[in-house]
Amino acid sequence: MRPVLQSRDIWTHGGGWPLPDLLRSALASLLLLSEHRRPAYFASPWITDFDLFDNRFRDFAALFPRLAEQPWIRFSDYLTALSNKLDVRLLTTDNDRSRAFMSIPTLKNVSHVSCRLGDSKFHEKGILAPTFYIEGSMNITHHGVRVRGEKVVYHSVVGNGLPPKIAEAYLELDRHWKTLA
Repeated sequence: MRPVLQSRDIWTHGGGWPLPDLLRSALASLLLLSEHRRPAYFASPWITDFDLFDNRFRDFAALFPRLAEQPWIRFSDYLTALSNKLDVRLLTTDNDRSRAFMSIPTLKNVSHVSCRLGDSKFHEKGILAPTFYIEGSMNITHHGVRVRGEKVVYHSVVGNGLPPKIAEAYLELDRHWKTLA
């Protein structure tokens, strides 16, 4: 089956659950993939740690066995788990918040999580993975995900291969990643 791209606009008006629910579903799906050669990109001028998965009723215990008893699974814990499936690449700017995030001990010691810092003009925002692309106004922070009014577009890949939109996003983020080396 040729790959097809299906898209959905998500609007939040000062918070709400549509965006956190989308992120939980999309990001959890990556943990179910077999290992993949394409990386996952997380691009945002500011990246911070935040509660991502509500595990108070052990809904996500099977995806995070070592954290099964934790009531909340943090974004940093998610990235650590994802790095067992594919390379994780963080693109951000050199600022106090992003530096604090990258200095979290669990992330510093993970071999498949890398970060590159762009200059202050870098303003790309999105999450790109082999099976989806989320682009829009959301910073990858607690406020971006849960508090601020945001508009993102969720592009989902149906079928095998990469639709042009996803392939072009990989070309651009791969190019940007290499220029920051």
